[in-house]
Amino acid sequence: MKKFNLILLGILWASLLSCSNDGDNSDTDQEQMAPALRTNIVDAAFEQALVDLGIDDVVDGSVLTSEAEMVTSLIMNDKGISSLQGISDFVMLDNLWVNDNQISSLNLSGNTLLKFIYVQNNALTNINVSNLNVLEKLSVPGNNLTQLDISDSSTLQLLEINDNTLGAIDLSAIPNSLQLNTFAVENNPLTCIKVNEEILNDIPAQWTKDMDDNYALNCN
Repeated sequence: MKKFNLILLGILWASLLSCSNDGDNSDTDQEQMAPALRTNIVDAAFEQALVDLGIDDVVDGSVLTSEAEMVTSLIMNDKGISSLQGISDFVMLDNLWVNDNQISSLNLSGNTLLKFIYVQNNALTNINVSNLNVLEKLSVPGNNLTQLDISDSSTLQLLEINDNTLGAIDLSAIPNSLQLNTFAVENNPLTCIKVNEEILNDIPAQWTKDMDDNYALNCN
């Protein structure tokens, strides 16, 4: 009888230990089920475009950050977008097309893998492309830009900035004109285009500017 009681006591003790372990696992499960990080998307038209592309599932003001972080290309032309706030979390993005929207300000300095940017015919008054040292194509004609700093983008092969309100442009960071095979700057109020000596000695015939614009090593 005494032996039976000892066995029964052992079974009860094991059962208590099992219940205790189950409780610990429950706490761990709760920690693992913490809410997933989300990226705020303030422009409903931008988020609707993400839904259309299968990146998001519903327009609710945010997208899963884990989904945003995997996106390499966004083509969202003519979608009625006025803001791309939240774009900085698209850290793998290398291709962005948002032509024919109503975007007035755009900061892409956090999207350091970008190679292609097309923001034609918007309402841009400023665009930040600093830190984009692999950028190859930047096309922003038909906006209201008054200045543009491309000093970090020495890899540019195409630069279209025509039909803006730029008072100056500095191309001196680009090593040579052979690399920058497309350049369009006509219909801006500038008269001097700053270049380096390598470019000044070999201006491509296909580059376009206003007749009274000049290339120079210094623009004062």
